[in-house]
Amino acid sequence: MTKKDDLSLNDSVSTSATESSPLLGTLPVPRQIQYTLLVNLDNLIQFILKILEKCKHNKLVQLLPSLIVGLAIWFGVPDHDELTPTAIHILAVFMSSIVALLTTRLDMSLIVLFGLVILSLTRSFQCTDAVTGGSVECRLCQSRDPISGDLYHCDGRAQSFRQSLEGFSTPVVWLIFAAFHLGRAVDITRLGKRASVQLIQLFGTSTLGLAYSIEICEVVLAPFVPSNTARGGGIVLPVVSSLTASLGSTVDQDPQLGALLSLVGAHSNLVSASLFMTGMAANPLVVSKAKVVFPHINFNFVRWTIGASVPALVSLILMPILFSWWCDTRRQIGSGEQVKNLTEEQLKELGPIATCEKMLCIILVICLMLWVGSDLDSGLVALLGILLLLLTDVLTWKDVAGNTNAWDTLFWLGGFVTIAQQLSDAGASAYLGEHISTGIDNMGLPPIPTIPILYFATCFMFSSLSTHIVALNVTFMEAGKHLGVNPMILVPCIAYFSSLGGCMTNFSTGSVAMYYSQGFIGRGRWFALGARVAVLHLVVYFTVGVLWWRCLGWLE
Repeated sequence: MTKKDDLSLNDSVSTSATESSPLLGTLPVPRQIQYTLLVNLDNLIQFILKILEKCKHNKLVQLLPSLIVGLAIWFGVPDHDELTPTAIHILAVFMSSIVALLTTRLDMSLIVLFGLVILSLTRSFQCTDAVTGGSVECRLCQSRDPISGDLYHCDGRAQSFRQSLEGFSTPVVWLIFAAFHLGRAVDITRLGKRASVQLIQLFGTSTLGLAYSIEICEVVLAPFVPSNTARGGGIVLPVVSSLTASLGSTVDQDPQLGALLSLVGAHSNLVSASLFMTGMAANPLVVSKAKVVFPHINFNFVRWTIGASVPALVSLILMPILFSWWCDTRRQIGSGEQVKNLTEEQLKELGPIATCEKMLCIILVICLMLWVGSDLDSGLVALLGILLLLLTDVLTWKDVAGNTNAWDTLFWLGGFVTIAQQLSDAGASAYLGEHISTGIDNMGLPPIPTIPILYFATCFMFSSLSTHIVALNVTFMEAGKHLGVNPMILVPCIAYFSSLGGCMTNFSTGSVAMYYSQGFIGRGRWFALGARVAVLHLVVYFTVGVLWWRCLGWLE
């Protein structure tokens, strides 16, 4: 470039900068250059920010933090006797999936599909030797044992894909799938709303009566509506909102009653989710992993409910009393006539009970009787219920096909069951549990109640009850196993605390967030009250709960 060209380039930059700012023409030449650089730097920053704004909607960009975590574990953790390369790879995919669930808004099913495909393509599963029947890493199929020289008789590629589908054949996954359709029937027929309104009409003659009627609604619906968000936010919350509005309780005027009902609705939703194996979509994961870690115990649908019944009942009795005291709702007593008028209006709007509602009631009772009194698998009973609903035209196949929540849950739940099972088979869960147990042992802490309390407390870090269960339930079970804890106190605690731990924050699950969004209680107060409820649950379950489990013969 010639000197003349250089001068004309400088002139053009100077002219451009001068045109962009009248101030530039009055500055000395060195200051003009400095100002021009600052303007160009600002433009560059704005350009980068625009790119980042566009990129944040890109799925691969959203997955970047989780991919970094996964790759760091995949390539950064050395393998040894206790942790094989396959175990490291499964752990990497598992941890990457958890990070993706916490840091992105991507669908859970998409994240699970990503993980399953990666594991299948890289043959990072445990396969079965066709001759010996032993477990072998799929990556080693058709190679020879370095010690014995024997050939591993398995097809790593084909078996890897079959292993990726293994979780979808688990009975508990189909139990939840069928329960979603039972809940869909409750919603379509409006039986759920009718039951809620009638219960409130019967028991809602006082403030406490109103609170207890909301709890009863949750408990009645919980066995058949496995999405606690759909149950709490879609069925019960609209009734609660109508009540608070009709009784004149708003955020700005007399908010005490609205605060009480919001708290009761949110926290009873969590208690009802803990009361039944079908009370929350991810509950079956606890059962499936308990069978792997402790093969000799049988913690099924009936045992789950029986074990939870007494401590859950105590919590449900105490919560409205404590909330009424904390929210100072004593002067709200005496609104029974308004409640009666509102419920009569809503029942009039619903009309007389329809034939489909009667059929649904009969089918639900049949399912309950078979769950409690027969030796049929609980998933088979639920599928039988769906068949009866279809045959009696309570549901159509279009309703079943269009129930996206059921199909979505079937996919991500089945996928996570696969990954969690492989994590155990490869020894990664036992490895993590051993290190947690070593830490507890070194600090001289008693395994019970330390492990359940730690598991409960970790709910604070999660914005999804399902994610919390997927991430930590098997690890804490393995820790308890290494410390020799009685599984019939550890497994129930983990099962029930998986839902109850959501009481501490306003973001733990969708139903809680929806109650909080009503605006009757500020964030700080919600956290403070949540801490009190957490103490209540822990005290109740480690006193009343343990005594009840001892009466059941679980702690012998």
